[in-house]
Amino acid sequence: MTSTVFLVIFFAFSIAHVAGEGFKLMPARYITKPFLMPSLALYYAFSAQEPSIIMIAAIAGGWLGDIFLMIPDPQKTRRFFKPGLVAFLLGHILYIAVFVACFSSLDIIPFYGWLIALLYLVTGIFAFNSIRPHAGPMLKAIAAYVIIIILMGISTVVSLGSVSLTGSAIAMVGAYIFMISDTLNAYNRFVKEIPNERVYTMSTYLLGQFLLIQGYLLF
Repeated sequence: MTSTVFLVIFFAFSIAHVAGEGFKLMPARYITKPFLMPSLALYYAFSAQEPSIIMIAAIAGGWLGDIFLMIPDPQKTRRFFKPGLVAFLLGHILYIAVFVACFSSLDIIPFYGWLIALLYLVTGIFAFNSIRPHAGPMLKAIAAYVIIIILMGISTVVSLGSVSLTGSAIAMVGAYIFMISDTLNAYNRFVKEIPNERVYTMSTYLLGQFLLIQGYLLF
């Protein structure tokens, strides 16, 4: 019952936040954003029989990234982008640790799992090549981030055959949607502004985070 309450709170804040982004309502955006990941973390904590501290820390990485990226930067100096990137990077590394811990053997991963892993790789390379000419001094940091998010996606694949297929499938979809969110955000910041980018970035980000957590809960 408690977990359902926090899930409803998470979706309520998510809808309000995305609506705030769409209608350019700054108060709605700033009021809701700090509560997005904490409500998701509480949903996870009250849903899991034995909550993983690493998983909660991974969600906290997303929360820190949210906080850094919501700080106004009218001069577009991107001075808060780097610490936000580091926070999300740490979150992805912790997700990798959580999902890899479910791995048991390469032999039981089905062929389609490797095709999905290839999809993560190709998507990551395509995203990096699109951003690379415009990255400037952030090139190395972005390259490291792309490598880690590809590995995060692949880490959901290695759980195939070891845990529930439904859980693995949901987590894999979540990882890919998360990758799309990060790509949209980076493309908008470094290459070309996308109309209503915040709506697309935040809706995919929130859905991706939720599916990663929900998939893991079904393991």
